[in-house]
Amino acid sequence: MNIENLNPAVAMTGRVESWVKNPTRRYPISCTVFVVEDTMDEHPDGLEGSWIFASKALRYGAGVAVHLSKLRPKGTHNDHGMVSSGPCGFMEIYSKFNEILRRGGTYRNGAIVAHLDADHPDILEFVNYDRARIPWLKRCVNVDPDIINSPDKLKAIMDAARKGDVWIVKKQYDKNGDRIYSNVCQEILLKSRDTCLLSHVNLGITEIGDIPKAFRDGMQFLCELYEETGIEGSAIYSRKDNQVGLGVLGLANLLAIEGVTYRELVTALRNRNHGIANVGTKAGQIAQALWLGFMEASKVAADNNMSRAFTVAPTASCAYRYVDRAGYTTAPEISPPISRKVDRDSSTLGVQSYEFHPKCETAEEVGWDTFFELNCEWQKLMDSTGMAHAISMNWWSDMTTMDREFMSRWLNSPLKSLYYSLQVMSDTQDKTDAYAAISDVDVDAYLAGILDGDSAPDCNCAE
Repeated sequence: MNIENLNPAVAMTGRVESWVKNPTRRYPISCTVFVVEDTMDEHPDGLEGSWIFASKALRYGAGVAVHLSKLRPKGTHNDHGMVSSGPCGFMEIYSKFNEILRRGGTYRNGAIVAHLDADHPDILEFVNYDRARIPWLKRCVNVDPDIINSPDKLKAIMDAARKGDVWIVKKQYDKNGDRIYSNVCQEILLKSRDTCLLSHVNLGITEIGDIPKAFRDGMQFLCELYEETGIEGSAIYSRKDNQVGLGVLGLANLLAIEGVTYRELVTALRNRNHGIANVGTKAGQIAQALWLGFMEASKVAADNNMSRAFTVAPTASCAYRYVDRAGYTTAPEISPPISRKVDRDSSTLGVQSYEFHPKCETAEEVGWDTFFELNCEWQKLMDSTGMAHAISMNWWSDMTTMDREFMSRWLNSPLKSLYYSLQVMSDTQDKTDAYAAISDVDVDAYLAGILDGDSAPDCNCAE
């Protein structure tokens, strides 16, 4: 693939950039999904099939979301007199897979997440499972809106989420009513064995008037890449759906440069989502440009027979490789930075300092309510294309409380995921506990460190 004339606003993930430079390397995919059928025999999609799939994917650095909800509950007897151990009984196998393969493989940054539906009879065992027994496995609970009417179950899920033991995602379905499943970082929706291919628009380096073209060029790049990756010839991956994930980074930088606050943008996006284009203000101009960008990129995606095409993925590793128009480091995805200056400690490069634009609003200045509303309006904007994935959204544990009111607000919103419990009112993050929220600024350093230590893994799908 020739990228010499690629729009500079298109920010490639590390995996994609590596593959473009050398297509003989691993596939440039970030994550994949495997839905486990309820069988132990040699069925390719059964439990044994999932182990083979996870092994191959992890060896080449992909993240694997293993959905276990089809497995029969613990204690179930079959016709042969055997008793099921339930889905939780297999989580330690997946954890061990990841530990061994991460330590010994060439590409050792894969991650694995076990998913279970909240209406599965074993859900309480799942959320309360001793983390010490599965140190290399994360867990995610898939919920329906009616979870709010199951107070005991809801409390158990929230308690586990507050401790960092589980993530939460809403069940999702495609246009045909078929179930689609969240990947590791919750921003991509897939069918079993499908893969995600990600890149981003760097809003920080883009003039307002150039945003539509940046989206269009980014989508064209992804669609062309999709056809060149060779997934069709893969022995383990499939393409039940055509889909890619075009995300963004550097929104905080764009707003800083243009003198627009997050609150002003939220208002402008809400108006735009209601059909009101107020281009008399900078915030309105940005909202209109973003809308046009999504619309034009969706036409490109449709012309390439894509089913889903837009997302907001975790972009820590990717964002710090790019700068904005003023030469400052780009902030990850649509989030404000937790601090305007960051010292990043890498085992290979040592301590490196990164500075965001001095006019960037911090998370503390933006506030949780504004950030939540931004994510809602952004999801609506993506939904308007008919080709939306999801937003991988962290919740800010030091600015809001996960309680019944919080969950009701989220369940009634267009948002689809609750990812890490992130502390934002500080310029440092405690990573001594692998289950504590980690700062976007230190993901690479953290990943490098755990390869030689005993901590549990994290993931950044969109590296």
